[in-house]
Amino acid sequence: MGKQQYGQILEEYQGQILPRWHPQTMMVHRVLERLIPASGLESQAWEVHVIDDEEQMNAFVIPGGKVFVFSGLLPVCDGEDGLATVLGHEIAHNVAHHAAENYSRLSLALPLAYLVSFIYDVSGNLTFMLLDYAYTRPGSRKQEV
Repeated sequence: MGKQQYGQILEEYQGQILPRWHPQTMMVHRVLERLIPASGLESQAWEVHVIDDEEQMNAFVIPGGKVFVFSGLLPVCDGEDGLATVLGHEIAHNVAHHAAENYSRLSLALPLAYLVSFIYDVSGNLTFMLLDYAYTRPGSRKQEV
């Protein structure tokens, strides 16, 4: 499910993802290189993506070590130390296996969501949207604590 989520995010922000050599992407990569050894997740294939959206002040890490940072967050972080705080928090969600908790709750809902999607929306987008709003978002706030 992580690979599918990763593909969907890349598709959603296609054309907005800054290249690897962009200074903002390089900064996020430098910070990540400092954090990974402390995470215990060195075996993951870490990838950094900065999404060019000055309005969005957010970052997230999906299972498998895929890191996404919106460019609007970087000024708020005020440098590498602030960004390390945010990314450390996001990596901690992976260490705590919050994604696995979310997916385990989906075992009953997923077949039903696929059936609804098959009947009303063959693309499958409806399925993921419903599951995101029903399971991922409400749980994410509880997991922040």
